[in-house]
Amino acid sequence: MFERFDDDARSAVVRAKSEAIRTGQAEVGPEQLLVGLAAGPGLAADALAAAGAGVAELRKLIPAGGGPGRLEPLDAEALASIGIDLDTVSRATDAAFGPGSLTRTRTRRRVRRRKGSSPRMAEATKAALTLALHAALRLGHDHISAGHLLVGVLEQPASPAVSILRAAGVEVPALRAQVILELTRSEGNRPEDPGQ
Repeated sequence: MFERFDDDARSAVVRAKSEAIRTGQAEVGPEQLLVGLAAGPGLAADALAAAGAGVAELRKLIPAGGGPGRLEPLDAEALASIGIDLDTVSRATDAAFGPGSLTRTRTRRRVRRRKGSSPRMAEATKAALTLALHAALRLGHDHISAGHLLVGVLEQPASPAVSILRAAGVEVPALRAQVILELTRSEGNRPEDPGQ
């Protein structure tokens, strides 16, 4: 499939891998692919910027995994409901094993990657790449551009990337329809039904 990628699509994937490394992720998720697309030149970046989802906006909305060792407030409340005080456990752990010992263990496991190895593609990212190929074929294109990659990301409603776009106030179906329209214009084809 990668032999069909245009330079802009290849560059977006490289930027997504760099984003995963920058944020300490062992996998390239669709949210990193979204940042990689937004950071590049071309149709995908222009469409995302016009929708109010530039690189800076996206990075602000991508969760950092809750932070090393931190529990969400509902988790702390759940523990308290069964008689466990999170602050007491944290102080006891720090006293027994040293400051930050509870958080150090979780951080090491999360970022575990062989030195020098590239982050692997998450399953949802692989699915986005496959959906990009399908979008290109539906449109009669013999290549995959960054625009096709964006369509692949947008065609996964349960994806973290789509959730992030919604949190940014992006109307995802309208963005998808606009990108498909631009793809067909740039290739001289008739637009497909954007709802497909």
